[in-house]
Amino acid sequence: MIRTILGLHAGAGEHGVHSVLIDIPDQIGLIRPVFRMGMFQPFPPEVCHWLTKAGDKPSRESRYFDNACKIIADQFSMLAMSTIKEAKLNEESIFAVGCDSSLGAMEGSRRYLAFRGWGPGQDISQTTGLSVVCINSDGDAGRSSSLDPVFAYPGESMFAQGKEPVIMLHLGGIIKISAFAPRLPSLTFQAGPCASLFELIFNSESTALLGVDFLSKRAVQGKMQQPLLDKWFNMALRSMPYGKSKNRGDCTLFLEEIQAGQKDFDVEDQLCSAHHFVVDLIKTQMEKIPSDYRSGRYLLTGSHARNGFLRHLLGLSLSGKKLELIDSSGIPAPSWDSFSRAVVAGYALDGVSPPTGTPRTITRPLASFYPGSNASWGKCLRWMERHSRQAG
Repeated sequence: MIRTILGLHAGAGEHGVHSVLIDIPDQIGLIRPVFRMGMFQPFPPEVCHWLTKAGDKPSRESRYFDNACKIIADQFSMLAMSTIKEAKLNEESIFAVGCDSSLGAMEGSRRYLAFRGWGPGQDISQTTGLSVVCINSDGDAGRSSSLDPVFAYPGESMFAQGKEPVIMLHLGGIIKISAFAPRLPSLTFQAGPCASLFELIFNSESTALLGVDFLSKRAVQGKMQQPLLDKWFNMALRSMPYGKSKNRGDCTLFLEEIQAGQKDFDVEDQLCSAHHFVVDLIKTQMEKIPSDYRSGRYLLTGSHARNGFLRHLLGLSLSGKKLELIDSSGIPAPSWDSFSRAVVAGYALDGVSPPTGTPRTITRPLASFYPGSNASWGKCLRWMERHSRQAG
């Protein structure tokens, strides 16, 4: 049996929703999903404008918050139905929908802080009749990135059983680095902010519509300011736990310090320096990866994987390494986050438990479920019951 799962995601640096459709075969062991198609839908201008102000005041207390939630949930539902229609499928063909339990979760975005604890899952199930799997990826400070399924499962399903090492550099709201090699355990961890830093500097409601190339061009117009980089690295040392005994790089405190600081440089200089800062963060963390993982492919994923200036700087920093977009494996780079949510939704339906780390995370389920129509939810229940018997 082939299950078709729809993944949805909205994250830092992008004022809109990405969708993907994937096919997951019913098989034992690691499941290699097949990407079918992806789409993007920007939020309406009024929501984009409100999001740019979200980091400047307690936006959740504003009168517009409930209306923003409704509009954003409608955009998720509309894109879900548009994607199904574009693929020439019907609702009965979709096994389930995967998305985050909290909008903008794990993105480090100042714009999405108001949505902590709110996600569109329930609205999607009620509007579309599709059953929704909400991934619990809310960035618990007690959980290490290496134990988070949204970091680990999608890359493992694609590359852990390959014949050569693969290093994945995810350039989304935050930097995520994963490494895979034959007969070796998978490695995955955060490395600091990426799009969440860019959006903090260039806080414009039109950023998403202009795209990452626009930010790249603005960054090229500026100059790298070493005093600014030194200042940021000093902040990062205080805010982001990069010590050997800690494996989670939480950029939230760092971004709070950036936001509270004075803007002593032009926006172009800040953007240029921010690109250099992101590359330096990646280079610092890459040095911790054992050499056995570094001799193969280097793949870029995420919304800023297509940022030309960032890729150029990465190429210079990782001299001798050929950088590939994940597009070469059949998945558009900006779609990786929504692809990940679809993959993890499949694992949740299979009854897979998340890896356990600290006592705070042991009892935390991988996902929560919002039933859709009787037919949709009945299909999920029968699947979960079957796999529960097989596991028992």
